[in-house]
Amino acid sequence: MPKRFGYQPVIEVYLALNDPHSYMLIQALAELEQRFTIKFCLFLVYESRVSVSVEPKIWRQWAINDANVIAQQYGFTTINVIPSANALFTGQQLWQMECKDIKSAVNVFHQTWKNNFERYYNVSTPVINFQIKNQQRLYAKGHYSPASLCFLGEWFVGVDRLSHIETKLAALGFSKNIASNRRYNANMLIFKQGENQQRKTNSPPIEMFLSLRSPYSFIGFYKIKKLCEYYQVPLVLKPILPLVMRNVPVPKRKKKYIYTDAHREAVDGGIPYCSFVDPIGQGVIKCFQLFAYAQAQGKSLAFIQAVFDAIYINNIDVAITNNLINLCKAIELDYQAALEYGLANDWQQWSDENQMALDKLGFWGVPCFRYGDVAYWGQDRLAEIEKAVIAHFTEN
Repeated sequence: MPKRFGYQPVIEVYLALNDPHSYMLIQALAELEQRFTIKFCLFLVYESRVSVSVEPKIWRQWAINDANVIAQQYGFTTINVIPSANALFTGQQLWQMECKDIKSAVNVFHQTWKNNFERYYNVSTPVINFQIKNQQRLYAKGHYSPASLCFLGEWFVGVDRLSHIETKLAALGFSKNIASNRRYNANMLIFKQGENQQRKTNSPPIEMFLSLRSPYSFIGFYKIKKLCEYYQVPLVLKPILPLVMRNVPVPKRKKKYIYTDAHREAVDGGIPYCSFVDPIGQGVIKCFQLFAYAQAQGKSLAFIQAVFDAIYINNIDVAITNNLINLCKAIELDYQAALEYGLANDWQQWSDENQMALDKLGFWGVPCFRYGDVAYWGQDRLAEIEKAVIAHFTEN
């Protein structure tokens, strides 16, 4: 499909008018359209939070805060509150009547979030049916989330994944300006020179909340470990139980996207991701029984890395005792002593404490990272943690 044959790539975009990340995405697409020869097909859907078992207020506040991080990264409009019901109904009505392209879509989003209408419409059954139809289309294509894009059969969620689309479009020859092929890369760690020298002042540790079953935790662990080594910052690991072991179901379409996206992110970050041997149940429990001793011996990082490598790289089942014995030998950890230590240091107690600490931060999934007074959910936000580390040493 080379450009010289007149082909114009089409990207399907699914947006929810009351979704903060959709608002950020439509602003980004307006800019992206200026740099690439591309056509966007827009579909308005209801906001969807499939499988997220959390109070709506908590989810809303996180979504607003996270969207504002993106807004600050790229100079987009920031937000404070979710649109009122009247503004939402009116915006949805105008979308169906007027929204034909990116420009008009941006205007509808701006008006809705600023509650800036000359007249208001009531809720309308045809408008609701219009969005339900688009929602069904989204599900039929195997996806679940608003603020998502489908390009060449591949799904991307949010502004954080636009860098992949930029790279693909540039490689296919659809860039209008070769000098600006990749703008959406604010999540890359910079490893600032001069900030990794021997310190006169100590740094607080970075805390990482992780799950052994989370591919994003696996990727985030490798990234945060490298960051901590570079800036000489202590790293404290706080494992928690996977969502499924906390009775939070994860639909198949969401799991499929997570593993596909995580693999794509791992490749982009130069992190090997060759396998997945699900540790659910006994695999997680057996590793947790050993973790307290590894931590007491100053080997928590080595232990978690060995477990992650077993699951995601070496195709090893950590539910099998002999595999764990060999894993402990490799990092010079006494397996039997670890088991005995675990009996006196109940893993359920410390994992519950980690979960409660995560709950207090207003998060419910992993990986999450805390440094001093700042905390973020997701390996995509490690660049914000890095900024906080640099600011700490600059101020001290």
